[in-house]
Formats: sequence, structure tokens, C-alpha cells
Amino acid sequence: MLKQILPLFLSFFLISAANAQLLYKAKALYNTGLQLKEQQKLPEALTAFESSVSTYNKFDSAQFELGNMYLKLGKTPEAVSCFHSAIALSPDMTNALMMLGKVYRDYTQIYDSSIIYYKRAEATNDTIVEIYYSIAWNFNAKSEFDSAIVYGKKALNINNEYRPAYSELAHAYRRAQKYADAIEQFKKNLAISTIDLALLYSGYCYTELKDKEGATAMYEELKKVNEKMSTALKRVIDKM
Repeated sequence: MLKQILPLFLSFFLISAANAQLLYKAKALYNTGLQLKEQQKLPEALTAFESSVSTYNKFDSAQFELGNMYLKLGKTPEAVSCFHSAIALSPDMTNALMMLGKVYRDYTQIYDSSIIYYKRAEATNDTIVEIYYSIAWNFNAKSEFDSAIVYGKKALNINNEYRPAYSELAHAYRRAQKYADAIEQFKKNLAISTIDLALLYSGYCYTELKDKEGATAMYEELKKVNEKMSTALKRVIDKM
């Protein structure tokens, strides 16, 4: 029995050692790619990451960075392939899931696919504000404003000062004609911190409700923190 097991063990050991050597070489190429990327030498970084992946194609981080390089250089299909490869190797790789969500949102406008990957990213890490903002953005693009409101609020619950989420949430509320609900939401946010966008959109909602007094109150507060935004709001108020 020992004579039968020993060759198998030796073969396994040799294969493992060879894989370890390949991974070591791939990591060295990967680190070189990161340095070149930091120096904004993108074509050279691309070559390094390609070499890393070709040396050891089961290196998930190299697959991810190669995808990033392809995306930066306008090679979207290749980028998508690399991100899928990274996820196949590490299904819980949050950044790869988010990048696929970004590609489907910004590059191909396949919003349902974008939502799927952002939700998968959420399942791996539910503390990233960009995930909830991006899902809200997608739902707004699909004119599903109630769903956009849910995720816009989740984004602000994580980071009350995340400005892009204010725009998405305000857009969703206004398109859904839920002006009073928007005002209540922004009041909650403003109780925590003064954000110019919350004041601006609250003011716009008051104008939609024909409440000039409420809109003017928002204008006065907004003028203290953002003169340009307050001027834009004032023009709308003056037309009431």
C-alpha cells in the first residue's frame, strides 16, 4: 500500500511546488504592474498584468487588475471577461462584483445586469455607500423610482454626507412626485449635518408644493453655505 501511495504523494508534492513557483513569479509581475499603474504607465502596466495572468491564470487579483487596465484602455469586452474570471476564482470578491456593476451601468447600459452585480456585492459587504448609490442610480435609469428611493436612503444611512446619493434620491422623489416625503427625508439628513444639496432639493420640493415660505426658508439657509446654489433656487422661487 505504501509503495502505491508514495508515488502519488510525490507527484502531488511536485505539482504543488511548481504551482507555488508560478504563483511567486505571477505575484512579482503583479506588483510590478501595480507600480507602473501608480506611475500612470498604463500600457506597461497592462503588459505586466497580462504576463502575471499568463504565468498563473488562477491569480484572482491579477485578473481583476488586468480587467481594470483593459477598461481604462477602452477594451470593455476584455475587461468584462477578466472580471468574470476573478469572480469565478473568488465569488465574494467585492471589488470585482462592483466593477461588473459599473461596466453594465456606465459602458453598456444594461441596468438589470448592473443591479444584479451590485446586489451580489452588497451581499459580500453591506457597508459600502457606493453600492447603494449605484443601485439607486440604476433604478432611476429604469424609471423605477420607488426602488431608487429605498436604495438612495440606504446610501445616506451609511454616509449622510455622500453627495451623489442626494442627487439620486432627490431625482427619484421628484419624478415620483413625492415632494413632502422628500422634504421629510432631507430634514432628517439636515438634522445630522448641513448639506447644500439637501437644502437645494428641499427648496425645489417646496416650490413644487407651491409653498413659497418653505422654499424661501431653504433659500436663506442655503445662501449661508452655497451662494451659487442659492441663486439657482432663488430664480425658481421668483417665478412662483
